[in-house]
Amino acid sequence: MASVVLVIMTGLFYSQSQAQVQLNSGGRFDLINAGLGMSTRGLPVFVGIEQSIDDHISAGLVASFQSSSESSSSGSWTHQYFGIGAQGHYHFIELAPAPFDFYAGLTLGWFGHKYKWAGVGSAPGSYDGSAIGGMQLAGHLGGRYTYKDWTLMAQLDGGSLLSGFLVGLSFPLP
Repeated sequence: MASVVLVIMTGLFYSQSQAQVQLNSGGRFDLINAGLGMSTRGLPVFVGIEQSIDDHISAGLVASFQSSSESSSSGSWTHQYFGIGAQGHYHFIELAPAPFDFYAGLTLGWFGHKYKWAGVGSAPGSYDGSAIGGMQLAGHLGGRYTYKDWTLMAQLDGGSLLSGFLVGLSFPLP
């Protein structure tokens, strides 16, 4: 499902992709970021929207989803994680001229964790099947590289919302 969404988004925005650092809207950029990641809790799928505030600062919203399971001889637990948050980035434009864009920032977000017993009989252990969630503040480091009409991105995140290493594409909004 997530792969289908990513392929559709790639096709929709392919013809409009440009370097994210300088767009025609007064040097500002409006971006959609989408991709997949690596995590110890399943395969994260993420999408975000980003707006520049000045040459060095941008802010936006991000959402993520990932699922995983843990198995034992009597069955397995399934886990789903959903997060939504606000991100801020500081872009190091002096260190990395176009077509590179290196940035660091913070994410303030909310995450939910739902788990369910998928085994035979009563659930063992302390999981009770209820959902938990919470607020978090996490840091991230990332970079983008624009090649022809494609802007590739990679981001290393900490915390629960987007924990792990993410890779994807950045598309300018029409």
